[in-house]
Amino acid sequence: MKSWINKNILITGANGFVGKALVRILKEMGANNLLTPSSKELDLTKQSHVKTYFEIYKPQIVFHLAGKVGGVAINKAKPAEFFYENITMGIFVMNTAYQCGAEKVVSLAAGCGYPKHLPVPFTEEGFWQGLPDENSYGYSLAKKNLIIQSWAYREQYGFDSTILLPANLYGPEDNFNLEASHVVPALIRKFIEAKDNNLPSVEVWGTGKATREFLYVDDAVKAIIDSVDCKESGPFNLGTGVETTVKELVETISNLVGYEGQIVWNSDRPDGQPRRFYDMSKFREAYGYVPNTKLNDGLKITIDWFIKNKNNIRK
Repeated sequence: MKSWINKNILITGANGFVGKALVRILKEMGANNLLTPSSKELDLTKQSHVKTYFEIYKPQIVFHLAGKVGGVAINKAKPAEFFYENITMGIFVMNTAYQCGAEKVVSLAAGCGYPKHLPVPFTEEGFWQGLPDENSYGYSLAKKNLIIQSWAYREQYGFDSTILLPANLYGPEDNFNLEASHVVPALIRKFIEAKDNNLPSVEVWGTGKATREFLYVDDAVKAIIDSVDCKESGPFNLGTGVETTVKELVETISNLVGYEGQIVWNSDRPDGQPRRFYDMSKFREAYGYVPNTKLNDGLKITIDWFIKNKNNIRK
């Protein structure tokens, strides 16, 4: 058992996708002092709210998972909102954690913050060599500042925080809203609904040539928990190191669902960043392993969960 497991543990975004998985796994480990405020209970974009909460509840370990998140369409439509809300949350959480004597902050930045045309596999050193894809720059650059803040607070104050750069996450409890979701949950919902309604075809954005790296949520949570004992800011790539084309992903989901109709590629829609997958060497050296849930296995679990819960989930 982790030595810190019974300290006051704050999880921002505890009601979100990764947050729910983290709460579940921490409880399985025996954590009994979890602070899991909703966004209504704690508005992280207001400094006074954050300060008051920390003064009352005195969190010692902070997992900062909250954020305004979504897929390409909503990022492109609302870049200012994504920038403002994410940058204020990050600044206020880490600064208040330091001021109120927290021992550790673990935060998730964004893999989409990597430069758009960086050669693959991405190494952490390359994170600073250009601008990210224009379709999500507001979100990407706001999250990028978590790293700068971590470095600065460690250098000036000796404050301990670690920042992870997760690959494309997926798994049970994801957001399956087609306007706001990421690629895996959106595709799972599309193909299951197409099968259920005997639709002759499913439209998919882009050309299918873009590549991504997909990380099962429980693997991400293990790394998040292990980061409490890491004494470096990072950033650390968090993925599998395995590159998958969107075409391969689409065909895998279609096959697992059992959809037999036609797949129609809408090439008028953007592919986003052409290629993205990680060099996991730095993570392996610091943590001693690399997440290894196979994409096919993780998708099976996620599809089964969606089928069982499709009438009750946020869509």
